Amino acid sequence: MKIKYPKSSPLVKIPEEAEFAIFIIRQELKSQKLTNSFDEMGFDGSICISDFSELIFSMIGLNDRSDEFYEWYVGQLNSFCKEVDLSDGTTLSKQAFDFYVHLLVEKRRKDVRK
Repeated sequence: MKIKYPKSSPLVKIPEEAEFAIFIIRQELKSQKLTNSFDEMGFDGSICISDFSELIFSMIGLNDRSDEFYEWYVGQLNSFCKEVDLSDGTTLSKQAFDFYVHLLVEKRRKDVRK
């Protein structure tokens, strides 16, 4: 039997602190996508840059604030931005959630190494 779930109701309840983190990541992705788009057109997009990384790291519990980790974070952010279509909010939300999960996996990986 195939069950048809309504698209409007989530299958899992996301904790409030995760919802806020995903919201901030969503804003970070949107800003980075806009900046990257300006750069691709030949304009200086640096005016659009917002950096919520410290807030995101704190909310997730990522304690690695090294330059190396920040460079990894920006690389991942740019990677996730490639799939974002700003005219369609669903891709932005999906990428924000996926990036949140990706950061949690990296946090667990770092915690295991300690």
